[in-house]
Amino acid sequence: MNIILGTAGHIDHGKSSLIKILSGIDPDRLPEEKSRGVTIELGFAHLSIGDFEIGLIDVPGHADFINNMVSGVGALDIALFIVAADDGWMPQSEEHLQILNYLGIDNVIIALTKSDLAEDLDFTIELVREDLIGTTIENAPIIPVSSITGDGIDALKAEILERAKNLKSAPKHHVPRLSVDRAFSPKGTGTVITGTLTGQAVNKGDTLVCLPQGLSATVRNVQNHNVALDASVSGMRTALNLPDLPLKQRGKPGVSRGSLLTLPDHLTPVGTIDVLLQRENRSITGQSATNRALKNTETVVLHHGTSRTRARVILLDRTTLELGDKCFAQLRLESPIAACTGDRFVIRDGGQQGTLPAELYLMPQPRPAASAVTNALHFSPSAPKRQKLSAPLS
Repeated sequence: MNIILGTAGHIDHGKSSLIKILSGIDPDRLPEEKSRGVTIELGFAHLSIGDFEIGLIDVPGHADFINNMVSGVGALDIALFIVAADDGWMPQSEEHLQILNYLGIDNVIIALTKSDLAEDLDFTIELVREDLIGTTIENAPIIPVSSITGDGIDALKAEILERAKNLKSAPKHHVPRLSVDRAFSPKGTGTVITGTLTGQAVNKGDTLVCLPQGLSATVRNVQNHNVALDASVSGMRTALNLPDLPLKQRGKPGVSRGSLLTLPDHLTPVGTIDVLLQRENRSITGQSATNRALKNTETVVLHHGTSRTRARVILLDRTTLELGDKCFAQLRLESPIAACTGDRFVIRDGGQQGTLPAELYLMPQPRPAASAVTNALHFSPSAPKRQKLSAPLS
């Protein structure tokens, strides 16, 4: 069984070091990352435990690279939340937790890294527990680990295996979707894209469409962690060779991070979506945008899958949305996206200074704002998480 595990947590709390000791693979691949000692881009590795093949996604912890972080955590089965024993709960810890909440990711293991630096480990765990009170992960297991001494690594692997065994199988009948997180063209190969596949399998020879660009391409080769396959299945880190799909260039449409690959004639990109927004009741230190109300007609940045676009918020029954409140709203997008009812998403303020309300069942069915409240009431917020529609959307 293939599953995806990704990191989250504050900068310099040891996310990349933990991925390296778990897998033997350094997820930091850029020269700048190695010289600065800071993760900038998404990093990838893999781990085999028992009968499970686990794709590992390492995300940056620095606030300047939060866009990359959001792109990496949208399809996680398990989140490995990192808190350093010598630093404790920090601002990006809070923001990363809120992002996981908005995306509906509640299968979380807390790794207390740098445990070898803690003078009193039990007291340090108690302090972290206090910071988690009232959060969605207050009862998550805390496993002390050290990437230097190796302490706790076996216990962490055992917990990952236990979580993997208890995962529910992803639906196989839904339309395949792959949100592109990397697109490049090795010499003599043609375009290669990577991402995490959900839904039905994708096979060599399949014809896919790249959205919102509307470009068709045929799959020449399929790989998973550099191993050639005939098909990729749901939950698998996937590389597709699509030689007839151009890369995005200035003034020319093409595939790039944020594109979505799926079967033709199943999804239609839309520029207006109805949503249910919900504010977290906790602000983030140093982010003034998280302390104030969200205003009607405010411009925000919408993160959906690996895509990012600006949008205007139309609150449907009020002029402001305060912390802890929720309401139906309409998002009018600067660029169209290919979305399914039930998708989770994140919005940040227009100046990219903070994560704002953004969750619960995106509905890509544009309606006149005047009637959207009435129509939205027929959409049950108790629907299953990450519901996918395989029928065309209009």
